[in-house]
Amino acid sequence: MSLSKAKRQLTYEGAAAAVMAAVAKSKEIGAPECIAVVDPGGNLLAFARVDGAATLARDPAISKAVTSASLGIPTGQIPFEFGANLSFASHGDIVNLGGGLPIIFQDEIIGAIGVGSGTTEQDIAVATAGRDAVLHALASET
Repeated sequence: MSLSKAKRQLTYEGAAAAVMAAVAKSKEIGAPECIAVVDPGGNLLAFARVDGAATLARDPAISKAVTSASLGIPTGQIPFEFGANLSFASHGDIVNLGGGLPIIFQDEIIGAIGVGSGTTEQDIAVATAGRDAVLHALASET
């Protein structure tokens, strides 16, 4: 019987790489964003606020990342009736706004990225750039 298991998780260096790629995409598309990267437990590893991003977008960006890490799915895909209940039950920690993506490598959630301040489409584009930068780097390591 085994009482523990090894679990892969994103490091600060991986989170910083995701933030750097997301910031670059944010600037490329002209959408200043708040960007948060968390580990699988929802602990904040890295954060950036691009100049001009809405100050109040900080907490939603973090919540999107935490939600994606916790549920293992992109945010914004929870049916409305469940999303409202989950938000209430989690004291607002779970959000159903688009812009959060889990970072899944070799079938394991190793972290998540959340982006806020732009339109849903902009948030998703920036989050995708951050997530994909990490996955590309990890794939080239193996």
